[in-house]
Amino acid sequence: MSRLLLSLLILSAGCGTSAPDPYKNAYSVDTIQFLDEVATNSEATADFTKLTFTDKDGKSVSLSDYLGKQSLVLVVTRGYSGSICPYCATQTSRLIANYPEIKERKAEVLVVYPLERPGQEGRLDEFVQRAVSMLPAASTKVPFPLLLDIELKSVEAMGIRKDLSKPATYIFDKDGKVQFAYVGNTLPDRPSVKAILSQLDRLNKAAGG
Repeated sequence: MSRLLLSLLILSAGCGTSAPDPYKNAYSVDTIQFLDEVATNSEATADFTKLTFTDKDGKSVSLSDYLGKQSLVLVVTRGYSGSICPYCATQTSRLIANYPEIKERKAEVLVVYPLERPGQEGRLDEFVQRAVSMLPAASTKVPFPLLLDIELKSVEAMGIRKDLSKPATYIFDKDGKVQFAYVGNTLPDRPSVKAILSQLDRLNKAAGG
Protein backbone atom coordinates (compact mmCIF):
# COMPACT_ATOMS: atom_id res chain seq x y z
CA MET A 1 0.00 0.00 0.00
CA SER A 2 1.39 3.40 -0.93
CA ARG A 3 2.01 6.04 1.72
CA LEU A 4 -0.48 8.35 0.00
CA LEU A 5 -3.26 5.76 0.08
CA LEU A 6 -2.49 4.93 3.70
CA SER A 7 -2.65 8.62 4.65
CA LEU A 8 -6.02 8.99 2.89
CA LEU A 9 -7.41 5.98 4.74
CA ILE A 10 -6.26 7.40 8.08
CA LEU A 11 -7.81 10.78 7.33
CA SER A 12 -11.10 9.28 6.23
CA ALA A 13 -11.23 7.15 9.38
CA GLY A 14 -10.64 10.22 11.52
CA CYS A 15 -13.66 11.96 9.99
CA GLY A 16 -16.08 9.14 10.74
CA THR A 17 -18.38 9.04 13.76
CA SER A 18 -16.81 5.79 14.93
CA ALA A 19 -13.25 7.14 15.04
CA PRO A 20 -11.34 6.07 18.15
CA ASP A 21 -11.18 8.56 21.00
CA PRO A 22 -7.65 10.07 20.87
CA TYR A 23 -7.82 10.87 24.59
CA LYS A 24 -8.72 7.39 25.83
CA ASN A 25 -6.00 5.88 28.01
CA ALA A 26 -3.80 8.92 27.42
CA TYR A 27 -2.87 8.96 31.07
CA SER A 28 -1.88 5.30 31.25
CA VAL A 29 0.14 5.25 28.05
CA ASP A 30 1.75 8.59 28.86
CA THR A 31 1.57 9.86 25.29
CA ILE A 32 1.96 13.54 26.22
CA GLN A 33 5.18 14.78 27.78
CA PHE A 34 5.73 17.97 29.74
CA LEU A 35 9.00 19.50 30.99
CA ASP A 36 10.85 18.01 33.96
CA GLU A 37 13.64 20.59 33.99
CA VAL A 38 12.33 24.14 34.07
CA ALA A 39 13.13 27.48 35.65
CA THR A 40 11.17 30.69 35.99
CA ASN A 41 10.84 32.25 32.55
CA SER A 42 8.38 35.05 33.21
CA GLU A 43 8.30 38.12 35.41
CA ALA A 44 5.09 37.93 37.43
CA THR A 45 4.11 41.60 37.59
CA ALA A 46 0.36 41.20 38.08
CA ASP A 47 -1.28 42.03 41.40
CA PHE A 48 -2.43 38.50 42.11
CA THR A 49 -4.35 39.58 45.22
CA LYS A 50 -6.86 41.34 42.94
CA LEU A 51 -7.52 38.39 40.63
CA THR A 52 -10.98 36.87 40.79
CA PHE A 53 -12.43 33.76 39.22
CA THR A 54 -15.77 31.95 39.13
CA ASP A 55 -16.50 28.54 40.62
CA LYS A 56 -18.77 25.89 39.10
CA ASP A 57 -21.76 27.32 40.95
CA GLY A 58 -21.24 30.78 39.51
CA LYS A 59 -19.84 32.30 42.69
CA SER A 60 -16.95 34.74 42.62
CA VAL A 61 -13.70 33.44 44.11
CA SER A 62 -10.77 35.68 44.97
CA LEU A 63 -7.26 34.31 44.60
CA SER A 64 -6.35 36.21 47.76
CA ASP A 65 -8.51 33.72 49.70
CA TYR A 66 -5.84 31.09 48.98
CA LEU A 67 -2.72 33.18 49.42
CA GLY A 68 -0.73 33.49 52.62
CA LYS A 69 -1.88 30.21 54.14
CA GLN A 70 0.29 27.57 52.51
CA SER A 71 2.16 27.18 49.25
CA LEU A 72 -0.10 27.43 46.23
CA VAL A 73 0.25 26.00 42.72
CA LEU A 74 -1.83 28.08 40.30
CA VAL A 75 -2.20 26.47 36.87
CA VAL A 76 -3.87 28.36 34.03
CA THR A 77 -4.90 26.15 31.13
CA ARG A 78 -5.47 27.34 27.58
CA GLY A 79 -9.24 27.14 28.03
CA TYR A 80 -12.12 26.24 25.76
CA SER A 81 -11.31 26.88 22.10
CA GLY A 82 -14.21 24.98 20.54
CA SER A 83 -12.91 21.63 21.77
CA ILE A 84 -11.23 20.20 24.85
CA CYS A 85 -7.46 20.65 24.66
CA PRO A 86 -5.75 17.26 25.22
CA TYR A 87 -2.73 18.92 26.81
CA CYS A 88 -4.86 20.81 29.33
CA ALA A 89 -6.89 17.70 30.19
CA THR A 90 -3.74 15.60 30.54
CA GLN A 91 -2.04 18.20 32.72
CA THR A 92 -5.10 18.33 34.99
CA SER A 93 -5.38 14.55 35.19
CA ARG A 94 -1.77 14.29 36.33
CA LEU A 95 -2.31 16.95 38.97
CA ILE A 96 -5.28 14.94 40.23
CA ALA A 97 -3.26 11.71 40.27
CA ASN A 98 -0.38 13.31 42.14
CA TYR A 99 -2.38 15.56 44.43
CA PRO A 100 -1.45 13.55 47.57
CA GLU A 101 2.23 14.23 46.89
CA ILE A 102 1.51 17.93 46.47
CA LYS A 103 -0.43 18.00 49.75
CA GLU A 104 2.45 16.24 51.48
CA ARG A 105 4.52 19.26 50.52
CA LYS A 106 2.05 21.57 52.30
CA ALA A 107 0.62 23.05 49.12
CA GLU A 108 -2.75 23.55 47.47
CA VAL A 109 -3.62 23.49 43.77
CA LEU A 110 -5.91 25.77 41.77
CA VAL A 111 -6.60 25.07 38.11
CA VAL A 112 -8.14 27.83 36.00
CA TYR A 113 -10.12 27.15 32.83
CA PRO A 114 -10.51 30.34 30.75
CA LEU A 115 -13.68 31.01 28.75
CA GLU A 116 -13.89 33.69 26.09
CA ARG A 117 -17.53 34.57 26.70
CA PRO A 118 -20.40 33.95 29.14
CA GLY A 119 -22.67 31.02 28.40
CA GLN A 120 -19.82 28.54 27.99
CA GLU A 121 -19.76 27.51 31.66
CA GLY A 122 -21.05 24.04 30.81
CA ARG A 123 -17.77 23.33 29.04
CA LEU A 124 -16.16 22.99 32.45
CA ASP A 125 -18.06 19.73 33.01
CA GLU A 126 -16.80 18.41 29.67
CA PHE A 127 -13.27 19.36 30.63
CA VAL A 128 -13.53 17.62 34.00
CA GLN A 129 -14.97 14.49 32.41
CA ARG A 130 -12.12 14.39 29.91
CA ALA A 131 -9.47 14.78 32.60
CA VAL A 132 -11.03 12.17 34.87
CA SER A 133 -11.40 9.71 31.97
CA MET A 134 -7.59 9.53 31.80
CA LEU A 135 -7.36 8.28 35.37
CA PRO A 136 -7.89 4.83 36.87
CA ALA A 137 -11.57 4.01 37.33
CA ALA A 138 -11.40 4.61 41.08
CA SER A 139 -10.43 8.26 40.58
CA THR A 140 -13.61 10.15 39.78
CA LYS A 141 -13.32 13.45 41.65
CA VAL A 142 -11.18 16.54 41.30
CA PRO A 143 -9.66 17.07 44.78
CA PHE A 144 -8.80 20.74 44.27
CA PRO A 145 -10.73 23.83 43.11
CA LEU A 146 -11.21 24.13 39.37
CA LEU A 147 -12.22 27.69 38.52
CA LEU A 148 -13.33 29.65 35.47
CA ASP A 149 -11.92 32.89 34.08
CA ILE A 150 -14.92 34.17 32.15
CA GLU A 151 -14.13 36.71 29.44
CA LEU A 152 -10.41 36.22 30.13
CA LYS A 153 -10.29 39.07 32.64
CA SER A 154 -7.64 37.49 34.86
CA VAL A 155 -5.73 36.17 31.86
CA GLU A 156 -5.53 39.74 30.58
CA ALA A 157 -4.42 41.02 33.99
CA MET A 158 -1.63 38.43 34.10
CA GLY A 159 -0.49 39.34 30.59
CA ILE A 160 -0.71 35.78 29.28
CA ARG A 161 -3.39 36.11 26.64
CA LYS A 162 -2.79 34.46 23.27
CA ASP A 163 -6.02 33.61 21.46
CA LEU A 164 -7.28 32.35 24.84
CA SER A 165 -4.45 31.87 27.33
CA LYS A 166 -0.90 30.71 27.20
CA PRO A 167 -0.47 27.72 29.54
CA ALA A 168 0.98 29.13 32.73
CA THR A 169 2.07 27.82 36.14
CA TYR A 170 2.73 29.98 39.18
CA ILE A 171 3.91 28.77 42.56
CA PHE A 172 3.43 30.97 45.62
CA ASP A 173 5.15 30.47 48.95
CA LYS A 174 3.23 30.37 52.23
CA ASP A 175 3.54 34.15 52.49
CA GLY A 176 1.73 34.59 49.19
CA LYS A 177 4.75 35.65 47.16
CA VAL A 178 5.42 34.29 43.67
CA GLN A 179 8.51 32.08 43.75
CA PHE A 180 8.09 30.40 40.36
CA ALA A 181 6.45 31.64 37.18
CA TYR A 182 6.47 29.69 33.93
CA VAL A 183 4.51 30.74 30.84
CA GLY A 184 4.54 28.36 27.90
CA ASN A 185 4.82 29.39 24.27
CA THR A 186 3.27 26.20 22.90
CA LEU A 187 0.61 23.78 24.15
CA PRO A 188 3.06 21.16 25.51
CA ASP A 189 5.37 23.82 26.96
CA ARG A 190 4.41 23.30 30.61
CA PRO A 191 6.14 22.13 33.80
CA SER A 192 5.53 18.47 34.58
CA VAL A 193 4.29 17.32 37.96
CA LYS A 194 7.86 16.26 38.67
CA ALA A 195 9.02 19.84 38.05
CA ILE A 196 6.28 21.23 40.28
CA LEU A 197 7.17 18.86 43.11
CA SER A 198 10.82 19.84 42.75
CA GLN A 199 9.91 23.53 43.08
CA LEU A 200 7.83 22.80 46.18
CA ASP A 201 10.71 20.84 47.71
CA ARG A 202 12.95 23.80 47.06
CA LEU A 203 10.51 26.15 48.79
CA ASN A 204 10.17 23.88 51.80
CA LYS A 205 13.91 23.49 52.10
CA ALA A 206 14.40 27.26 51.97
CA ALA A 207 11.75 27.67 54.66
CA GLY A 208 13.34 24.98 56.79
CA GLY A 209 10.31 22.75 56.43
